[in-house]
Amino acid sequence: MQTIKVIVYGVGAMGSNMVRLLQRRPFSRVVAAIDWDEKKIGRDVGDVAGLGTDLGIKVAYPPDEVLGKIDADVVLLATTAFIDEAYPIIVEILKHKIHVVTIAQELFFPLPHHLPLSKEIEKLAVKAGVCVTSVGINPGFIMDIIPIVGSLPCWTIKKVKSERIVDFSPYGPDEMRHIGAGLTPEEFYTGVREGKIGHIGLLETAAMVSNCLGLGVDELHQKKSALTTNKGRESQFIKIPSGRVCGFKQNVVGTKAGEVRLDLSMVGIVYPDMEEDKLTLGDYTRIEGEPSVDITIKEEISQKGGLGTAGVAVNMIPRVLASAPGFHTMNELALPHIWHNQEHHIQKITYS
Repeated sequence: MQTIKVIVYGVGAMGSNMVRLLQRRPFSRVVAAIDWDEKKIGRDVGDVAGLGTDLGIKVAYPPDEVLGKIDADVVLLATTAFIDEAYPIIVEILKHKIHVVTIAQELFFPLPHHLPLSKEIEKLAVKAGVCVTSVGINPGFIMDIIPIVGSLPCWTIKKVKSERIVDFSPYGPDEMRHIGAGLTPEEFYTGVREGKIGHIGLLETAAMVSNCLGLGVDELHQKKSALTTNKGRESQFIKIPSGRVCGFKQNVVGTKAGEVRLDLSMVGIVYPDMEEDKLTLGDYTRIEGEPSVDITIKEEISQKGGLGTAGVAVNMIPRVLASAPGFHTMNELALPHIWHNQEHHIQKITYS
């Protein structure tokens, strides 16, 4: 098998995980790394990623020091959750006819207001003769891919309900900002109103599940709430004083003509305290149908999403290289699910 040459774009918590995992894959090789952090530029990527050994590859910036100068098959893009920020980077990569696997959650299953950019990516990818996809652990596995695959034995489906309670402690500074960790409750809700706070991707998960399972959801409603701590909490990336936000609860309900067909609930918390928080970590999904399916996920894959995100991204590389040129969501990459003939119907999204 020919060695697959990989550029890691963004060597933060997720990108570092990808570098470490790629070193375990005998048929892949990191050929370059890109990051704009001045503390990383010029350092060996093995050192930055915590490998304990140098790879002989210096973290570079700006990107044109790498793109077009280093021969590569695929770029793993681990810089942002947002399509507006990922789009110009992807466009630049496509100019050099390199496949892209990104963990930008908003690109996972583009909502109506993100379709123009995703269609432009599709056009540019086809022109370049390469594939672009967005993957992850959530979205990308636990609350979408698992129930989609779990629907395979169903004859009919009435409703899908999924709950995720996860320890966010392993995630890096960017994710801490997204969930509002360390903020006052007032700052949290200001960020919610501005669209800056909350887990990115739950709406996209809902849209994909509805589409693949034929739920016919025409409206999604999302709500976000702050969780605060009476005790100080600290991870390697953040220190949270007493009285500040230590996590969030986020709920997306999908309805069809006013009837609830989809109910997704996620709780993310930094170093959960069983006495104070009274939460049981894990992931639970029920597909209500004929027959009904219940799925419970525990242990490491539930609570080590950082490792899981890197795993999904790296393990998708062969699938991406074997796919037709264009932008493909994960459900288009040979993913089995219930047989149906319904189309994507979401027309309205509301917030509270």
